[in-house]
Amino acid sequence: MCIDKFNPNYYVDLADDSAMIQAAVDEAAKTGDAVTIPRNNARTGKNVWDISRAIMLYTGSVIYLDNCHLRQADDVITNIFRNSNNETELGCTREGRQSNITIIGMGNCLLDGGVKNGLTEVNCAEYGVKSACENSMFNFMNVEKVNIRNIRITHHRYWAFVFHYSSHVQISGIDFYGPYHWRNQDGINLRTGCSHFFIENLTGALGDDVVAMTNLNNYRDELMAGCGYDDSIHNVVIRNIRATTRASFVRILNHHGKKIYNVLIQDLMFDAEADPTDPRMAGYDPIHPEVYKFRQHYCVRIGQCHYFGKGSMAQLGDTYNITVRNVTCRGLAAVNIGCAVSDVLVDNVRLYGEANTVAYFVQGVARNIMIRDVYYSEHCRPNPNNPEDDNRKIEVEYEGCEKDCEIMPEKQVCMAYFKNTDADDVTFRDVHVGKGVTAVFGGYGKVRVRTSNIRYPEGTPLTVGQGIEVIEE
Repeated sequence: MCIDKFNPNYYVDLADDSAMIQAAVDEAAKTGDAVTIPRNNARTGKNVWDISRAIMLYTGSVIYLDNCHLRQADDVITNIFRNSNNETELGCTREGRQSNITIIGMGNCLLDGGVKNGLTEVNCAEYGVKSACENSMFNFMNVEKVNIRNIRITHHRYWAFVFHYSSHVQISGIDFYGPYHWRNQDGINLRTGCSHFFIENLTGALGDDVVAMTNLNNYRDELMAGCGYDDSIHNVVIRNIRATTRASFVRILNHHGKKIYNVLIQDLMFDAEADPTDPRMAGYDPIHPEVYKFRQHYCVRIGQCHYFGKGSMAQLGDTYNITVRNVTCRGLAAVNIGCAVSDVLVDNVRLYGEANTVAYFVQGVARNIMIRDVYYSEHCRPNPNNPEDDNRKIEVEYEGCEKDCEIMPEKQVCMAYFKNTDADDVTFRDVHVGKGVTAVFGGYGKVRVRTSNIRYPEGTPLTVGQGIEVIEE
């Protein structure tokens, strides 16, 4: 069989698998041809490629993963794919921006994190690296027009994908399996300066957020300072997530005056094997017991005071124009809103199982929030024996915030809960509240809520707590 020079097996005499693949990528860059990584590794005779050094991709690189298995090598800190100008002197300029990079999986291709090497975001100095992103499978900075699709990922060592200062990126058809083997197993993380992302069709099990937008200060800001790029995250579409996680499907976090805005999130469903509150499931034997026990905290998390003190926290106007649609949830809350958030639409939320709260507002400022078309399924019940289901005890947001949330003697599981929130122009419309909640609205702070067509069980109070004004229209 004739093997062309765009197949890594053409370079069977090279020292390792990374060198073989890189040689094919380098050769293809000269002509614009595509590289195909096959299943069989001719050098080792095995159906696996051990990646000991990141494969550097260039403008115009096209990679086909033909039913192959790429694995991060043991005891090595490396990405699998990285743009070649990433963090180089040229790559930190406008002239060094790379584009038109495509990675397509064919058949049953697999990217494997292998054995964890111990690197986390808190011990980088010990390992001699600047960032735990060196453990990510995909690491891109200062790129545009990237297309990645149809890939199965297992046991990623850190965030599977990370992007900095990148735009016009499409990611589709990614299936994850990393059910909390170690900390911070996010699926896709967009960092400072990312815009015009289209992310869809994500499945599987993760130990952390499926998609995170975290616009925070980091050393890459200094590297990219001369480019004059907008450092906000904006114009992001995320749709069709069917997964299991203990964290969130989508998380939005920004501080230090950096903005996140114009985000559309829709079609989210927790991929549970069965409804645990259904008595017919009492004898059910889970197919995947390691993930069947998962229970999600929040489907979508917008804003957060944690990590940073009051002086650097996001201000009103930093996080805005967020739309969340079509959510099916069995976690603690469908939507979590905190810090400083405005102009949010939450539309069409369905709660089932042991789900309890539609919107959980934590300490901060909320303005111009519309939540509409909400329905609790007939048998939806909060778990009375689970202490996490007390809305007052979910978390402390940051050092110095209210820590004593036990202001009422009874347990508080509410359709909407406000934890020391300054909330105004918040509207709830067309809401069918299920049985088992303490009240429709609960908590404390300075809250004014407008309602229209709110149906709730007889005997359930409209409010419980302090400082909550409800205006029924």
